[in-house]
Amino acid sequence: MDKTPKTAIRGMMLYVLALLVLGVLAGAAYTIYGHPAAPSERPAAETIPQKAPAPQ
Repeated sequence: MDKTPKTAIRGMMLYVLALLVLGVLAGAAYTIYGHPAAPSERPAAETIPQKAPAPQ
């Protein structure tokens, strides 16, 4: 088999690095600018139905 051209390896590394950087930036932007739930909304824990106690 022929050796993989160095330009292809560099291109793949650049692509993976770009995806990683974009992921980190997107996560940071979501953390900073992601708005919390509206105060009128109930917390998710309150929406989970509770089990009734077992009959004796």
